[in-house]
Amino acid sequence: MGAEKNIVAIELGSSSIRAIVGQKMADGSLHVTGFEKEYAPDSIHKGVVFNIDKTTQAIQAIRKRLEERGHFVIDRVCVGISGQSLHTIANSVTRQFDIKVTISDEVVDSLLDENRAHTYPGSEILDVVPQEFKLGSSTTHEPVGIMTDRIEGYYKNIVARKSLRDSISHCLQGAKLDVADYFISPLLLSNYLLTDTEKRSGCALVDFGAETTTVAVYEKNILRHLVVIPLGGNNITADIATSLHIEHEEAEQLKLTYGSAYTDEEKIDQQRTISISNERSIELKKLLNLIEARQQEILANVWQQIKDYSDRLLAGVIFTGGAANIPNLESAFVKYHHFDKVKTRFMPATTGFATHLKIDQQANMLATLVAMLRLGDTECTSERHEPVDLFDQAEEEEPVATNKPNTPSSGTGVVIEKKSTEQETEPATTEQPVETKPEEPEEPKKPGALKRFFRKVSNVLEGLVEEK
Repeated sequence: MGAEKNIVAIELGSSSIRAIVGQKMADGSLHVTGFEKEYAPDSIHKGVVFNIDKTTQAIQAIRKRLEERGHFVIDRVCVGISGQSLHTIANSVTRQFDIKVTISDEVVDSLLDENRAHTYPGSEILDVVPQEFKLGSSTTHEPVGIMTDRIEGYYKNIVARKSLRDSISHCLQGAKLDVADYFISPLLLSNYLLTDTEKRSGCALVDFGAETTTVAVYEKNILRHLVVIPLGGNNITADIATSLHIEHEEAEQLKLTYGSAYTDEEKIDQQRTISISNERSIELKKLLNLIEARQQEILANVWQQIKDYSDRLLAGVIFTGGAANIPNLESAFVKYHHFDKVKTRFMPATTGFATHLKIDQQANMLATLVAMLRLGDTECTSERHEPVDLFDQAEEEEPVATNKPNTPSSGTGVVIEKKSTEQETEPATTEQPVETKPEEPEEPKKPGALKRFFRKVSNVLEGLVEEK
């Protein structure tokens, strides 16, 4: 395979599993060669596995399709972790010295190790983001080389329920896949969609998904807050279906056709009605009120997570994700929370990679997966066993075409039999031993592979002619 590597990434979303294959070239460029998605609403909910067997089967189905397309075997995958239990918790570690000392890398590492040793009942630390270090009365991001008799390190621990990663691991083991590396999906998405300037100036990335909404706040190029809100676009659909007593699919279509996060009352046609199932109709105003009420609740939860940082978000709030496609989302946020630095951003158009796949930029489906491919560095595939070449096969004992009218065949009248290793012989006598395999005239020179192959074809064709 040379210096190229096939990287495979997989992510468990709100109610589906997505996987992608990319070839990382020797020069660092990336070519995305395959993408597959499997809906699994009966086994995944809000990014959390609750049916191991069905999730394993879905992963196996995706793997099979990718392998057939790529003509290789997938041995391991990079895995993105998300889910509603994912969030940050602040923690600090203090070290007091008898005299003033110069802070070294070893001291900083020991503080980090002590922080990592902190335990949370039922949860585990997936990653740690150092915030600042307080030395005496001053605060810095780079404490190494500074003299002090006391240092306090502040950290944001990214934690999740321990069962989150354990369940994913069980599913991958069931699918006979190893884990090349684990990544935290919201951080990957942030690094892919946000610029360094935005993260340094202060911004909040709000990813509206089908069942969850993830909020990541950055300031001074450091992650300050991360939380997954268990509300998303499907909640709006469910409200419509329940209130109007219609099927989920019809409710989703109504949301996509008429939905708006905010509508000026004066611009609504108060008399307009729309048709729904069972020859019924409803007022458009009623439908819009249903949609806006739930959308307002979701935005209120988002504001609750970022309001303490709002005066430091100089780059504003950036909306993304599939559910961010609803019209007037920015206007609704400005109207409800009086914060006007708002914009919507979707996946950059094939930035940083090449692909022949058709990509819906507004679906944002590939953004996290592509980010995983770019960071992944472990070969994830192996070559299939090559099929035996026909000309090489001709060097072996070749079958003899025989016409056996009493033997069922596939309709050609020719049955292909292997040469018998033992030929029939006359009964043995006491005077003359019997040879189990009569001698055949020795050929002066064994035909080459190409000649023997065509001789085999000729024998078969002669048998067909004789049968006719």
